[in-house]
Amino acid sequence: MTTLVTGATGHLGANLVRTLLARGEKVRAFIRRQSDVAALDGLAVERAYGDLRDRRSIRDALEGVERLYHTAAFVSIRDGDRQELFDVNVVGTRMLMQEARRAGVRRVVHTSSFGAVGINPQGASNEHWTVSPFEPGTDYERTKAVSEHEVILEAVRGLDVTIVNPAAIVGPWDFRPSLVGRTILDFAHGRMRAFVPGAFDFVPMRDVVAVELLAMDKGIRGERYLVTGEHCTIGQILQWLEELTGHPRPRLAIPPRLMQGIALLKDPLERRFFPRRTPRFNYHSIRLLNSGKRGDSSRSRRELGLVPTSTRAAFADAVAWFRERGMI
Repeated sequence: MTTLVTGATGHLGANLVRTLLARGEKVRAFIRRQSDVAALDGLAVERAYGDLRDRRSIRDALEGVERLYHTAAFVSIRDGDRQELFDVNVVGTRMLMQEARRAGVRRVVHTSSFGAVGINPQGASNEHWTVSPFEPGTDYERTKAVSEHEVILEAVRGLDVTIVNPAAIVGPWDFRPSLVGRTILDFAHGRMRAFVPGAFDFVPMRDVVAVELLAMDKGIRGERYLVTGEHCTIGQILQWLEELTGHPRPRLAIPPRLMQGIALLKDPLERRFFPRRTPRFNYHSIRLLNSGKRGDSSRSRRELGLVPTSTRAAFADAVAWFRERGMI
């Protein structure tokens, strides 16, 4: 039995591939030729080169595949990346799901995002909350929400696919690194001079991998399963990082409203003059941290059997892995 993993060189993909191999599965990784494949070095993984924007390469990669984990996505908060976000996250997902159904793939798990889940103004959001078209959001969040429509359409047509919606993932094997990983490195290297108060759901990588596997075995076709960890304040995260790295946390807290005002001026200038630069923040990232959005992953615990682990331990795992790699 061959299992195909898209996004195998990414943070989630690198952890998922290692878990699948440890379970004795035959793994094929769908990767772009220009990708840094350090995450796969030394692993007994079959490589299928291609691109989610190339239907022919998708079709070739799916040959003989029984199970598919779709973890690949283009993640960006830059305003200049709209077309690539749409092409990869929406059109690419559409083609992958169509070809998986035509190839007779037995089971599929599509990795979406907590960003594709709407905000519940009365409390925690569960799987039934959809993103309102009138709700402010990032381009990435919009494409992940729309891509779920493509997945559900193929489920209606007969594809046995389940959706997993992780929050901000924290953990090891973060080669690129991820947005959370870059924040950890910035902190450890003293590049974080101040912070903006807020809070968000951070989830241990081991919980996300567990839900991916459980969803493959037990997930209901066309249904979503949230995995959202603990709702942590930025102050709490910084305190953990101070304890884990030995580097003092920044003491200067900049009011969110002030930073949003700055972002309203900064974002269009960056879009115009520095379209390829990755910003540390933008208006929507500050808004999200202060939106009160939190997730309820009780369905994953109740129906799939998820046993949540410690978010602080996940940050410790991430810091330890960066140290082992010589990045801290």
